[in-house]
Amino acid sequence: MAGFTIDLAGRVRNFDLPKNQPLIPLYEAIVNSIYAIQERQQKEEFDGKIEVEIIRDPQQVAEIEGIDKSINEITGFRIIDNGVGLDDNNMKSFLQSDSTYRADKGGKGVGRFSWLKAFLKTHIESVYKDENDGVWVKREFEFSLDKLDIDDRLVEEKGAFENRTCVSLIDYLPSYRKHVNKNAETIAMKIMQHCMIYLMSPKCPQICVIDEERYSINSMFEKKIYRERESANIDVNGEKFEILHTQVHDISVGGSKLFLFANDRMVKDIDLNKEIVDLDKNIFEDKGYYYVGILSGKFLDDNVDMNRTSFDISENKEDEEVSMEDIVLAAKSEVEKYLSEYLDEVHKNKDEHIRKYIHNNAPQFRHLLKYMPESINKIKPGLTDNKLDEELYKIKRKFDTELKKANKEILEKIDVGTENLAEYKDKFETQFQKISEANMAALAEYVAHRKVVLELLKKGINIKEDGKFNKEAYIHNLIYPMRRTSDEIEYSSHNLWLIDERLSYSEYISSDIPFDNNPKEERTDVMILDSPVAVSDEDNSGKEYETIVILELKRPMRDDYTYAENPVDQMLEYVEKLSSNKVSDKNGRIIRVGENTQFYLYAVCDITPSLKKVAFRNDFKETPDKMGLYKYHEKSHSYIEILSFDKILNDAEKRNRILFDKLGV
Repeated sequence: MAGFTIDLAGRVRNFDLPKNQPLIPLYEAIVNSIYAIQERQQKEEFDGKIEVEIIRDPQQVAEIEGIDKSINEITGFRIIDNGVGLDDNNMKSFLQSDSTYRADKGGKGVGRFSWLKAFLKTHIESVYKDENDGVWVKREFEFSLDKLDIDDRLVEEKGAFENRTCVSLIDYLPSYRKHVNKNAETIAMKIMQHCMIYLMSPKCPQICVIDEERYSINSMFEKKIYRERESANIDVNGEKFEILHTQVHDISVGGSKLFLFANDRMVKDIDLNKEIVDLDKNIFEDKGYYYVGILSGKFLDDNVDMNRTSFDISENKEDEEVSMEDIVLAAKSEVEKYLSEYLDEVHKNKDEHIRKYIHNNAPQFRHLLKYMPESINKIKPGLTDNKLDEELYKIKRKFDTELKKANKEILEKIDVGTENLAEYKDKFETQFQKISEANMAALAEYVAHRKVVLELLKKGINIKEDGKFNKEAYIHNLIYPMRRTSDEIEYSSHNLWLIDERLSYSEYISSDIPFDNNPKEERTDVMILDSPVAVSDEDNSGKEYETIVILELKRPMRDDYTYAENPVDQMLEYVEKLSSNKVSDKNGRIIRVGENTQFYLYAVCDITPSLKKVAFRNDFKETPDKMGLYKYHEKSHSYIEILSFDKILNDAEKRNRILFDKLGV
């Protein structure tokens, strides 16, 4: 009898095996079989073979003819090889933790612990010919945490004629079992990826996965992998690496990858679609393959962790001479060289698409082509116009941030006194050119428009020569045009920025009473005054709105409000209507409102005594300038503001004064 001289349970407990990598124990068993075959091939000529049988749960689908059992969960594997067998030397190594028996091949002597980490037990049976007396013998035992003593006695196996070692990985533990892919071909593909370096050797044994069908890993490799004759050498701060370029003709790979190998085993894979801007999944459609780079080197061999699930290499360059970031960056450069013809074409088409889109649809981004070329180049190819617009907007925000930062730096230098006037002048001219190209034309037009609007509003709220105020329609049309029958209101047609700058991009959703502006209809003025208008900066996509703004305008200096009839209650009643999810938008689609919808209610009117009385009775508070009132209505999720015309004018003029001064209006 023999046994482990370590705390096996503790060793297994401390073995790091991520739950989302449940096939690592299988890989370890297969690589052990490859080593066993290589060891026997050193002594004799024979054809090595490894069979991987998938064990499925027989209870999930009854044994009914015609039913596909491959939908059953996988509970284990049997790995059978005709290698040297579990002879005395290999058995001694098996019983020794962290054995160095196969250190020359990169063996860590811990792989079998992964079996007990993911499986309830392992059964091992090995038949081979004893070298000493030429007799066929068998060694058979169970390897589990429940049986720490292993009976390693040999018994004669009469009638045997071929080496055969079978490792049965039995009963996946639930935490690993749920992460195992049920598809046998997918498992075969993953085995192929893990063992790619072995499969490149002409002496690689025949490896098959057996389920309801038989999958030859070697044939799969030959059909789906094309190996380039040349490879590239990489130097990263004195450390040598080799990258082998391959093309995988199998869509299930899902994208181009960089495989990092250590001791001939795949340890880490990197999604190159995220690393190389112009490389995406379209390469398979265009070329019929995904690129896979195989990166290896002594540095990776020396720095793989004991469990071969990761590398002991710093992710980012800190105190280390060589970081993972350095390695990937160098490998990426070689991949870009290898795929240069394809990437250049993709980049050219992408650049044409971006320029065409900006020219035809989004001229506001034109300056980015000149000043942000690196950011433009980082846009992924194949984006829809909506996605492209989002990316360009992000770049514009980055440009604006950098522009502000540069402006601030120039101003700071002016404050402390510039030492080189010529240098300052050059920087200022460069900044001015950026500002001019990005904003000047649109800004000048829009600022002038705002100035005119403010003057018109100021005129509209003052008493006329005849002693009367302007009709309500005048102010309504100025701030938010009354809708003509079924016409859309364009962005430039409204001036909601007068109330709040955040409303600049809002669009009409719905009104309590439709705006037809039909002079033949009765109570036209009442419709204008007492019909709250709902706007939002969101499109009606069928989802619940995040925010809805409700506006209501009253004629200047109106002073006949009551507790029963006032703009606050009218807007809250409209909130109640919207919250019923029965109100339609301008296109006849339901406006969906939920518990998380936030309402902003603005009553635009002069705060006369009757309105002030109503407001204070409803616990409104005065704004610091005494020109407005506000409160939050908890039950309806509504923030309410009563804004006097004077407050709107004063606030808008303050916000825009610097613009008017710069433009000289």
